[in-house]
Amino acid sequence: MKKNILLALCCCSLLAFTGCSDDYTDATSKHIYGENENPYLKTNTNAQVTSNVALEVNGKHAYVLNLSDYTDKFEELMGMSADAAVAGLDTKATVFYPINTTRNQWLKTAYTKDGAGWYFNSVGQPCSADDADGKATVTLDKAVKTLNVELTEGGIVAGTVLTLNVGFAVNGPDYDDYVRFTFEVGVTDPTVSVVSVTFSSDNATVTLPVEDYKENIETVFDMSIEEFLAKAADNTDIKFCLADPSTGEWTDMGENYTANAPGYWMNTSGEAVSWGTDGYAAYIEYYSSDEACGVGYNDGLAVGTTGKMNVGWVDMNDTSKYFRFVINYTVE
Repeated sequence: MKKNILLALCCCSLLAFTGCSDDYTDATSKHIYGENENPYLKTNTNAQVTSNVALEVNGKHAYVLNLSDYTDKFEELMGMSADAAVAGLDTKATVFYPINTTRNQWLKTAYTKDGAGWYFNSVGQPCSADDADGKATVTLDKAVKTLNVELTEGGIVAGTVLTLNVGFAVNGPDYDDYVRFTFEVGVTDPTVSVVSVTFSSDNATVTLPVEDYKENIETVFDMSIEEFLAKAADNTDIKFCLADPSTGEWTDMGENYTANAPGYWMNTSGEAVSWGTDGYAAYIEYYSSDEACGVGYNDGLAVGTTGKMNVGWVDMNDTSKYFRFVINYTVE
């Protein structure tokens, strides 16, 4: 019986060996990608150019990368200049596509932005122009040989972080000869500073020196801090104004101050009220002589009371330029 079992095993082994190909290239030859297949992204850290991009909600919306700055990398990895890589798109000698880093592959997807770029969603994947989750675009300007990164209009808030990947490759059965551009995009909002304030019998007022917000102010008003302080003191071209804490929209353009001008008493919801009226809770005033805002409260408020303010300065000649405080306060 044992002899029969051993004989059977030997026969099976012979059949298994004869079923294997003697041509080892069958298992190691490169896959030929079809027209509708997304090629695998061959790992090459030397081929990756990473740019840290800081964009602003109400300021700098675009970043420009000059491909000519990387012509040495194009020549090393693709055997051509940056100009030739761009020109090759028209002759199909090269390709320009986004990259899916989750699946580690090139995405053969049609342009959705200006005939040479794409919209990208919050997870860095290309999307349509009308996608509600569209956050940014990457576009190739063939004429000047640049890649342009821009935020979309609306839907972007400070703190948004995006990673966008695109690349050029020599066209062929695979895209192994390539240069890849990774944009690490961080979104800030220089028009807003969020401040937390705690009031108590021992801490009845809080001072906010304007100098502490110099970088924000110089960015949004496009002037030096000295110029800003002079205009803020005059309170004409640049005025101290009140906004709705829920929407950020301006509700008083410095026309109806309810505290020492320029300043406002407010209820806990951030609505302007007069001192001594029902619900008056806290105030903010700008003291040009001190170049600072003073924030105080109604000492009759109960411990545990919370409230909010939304105030700041607006350029009366261009209301798109402004800086405001979002102040959250608590009584202890």
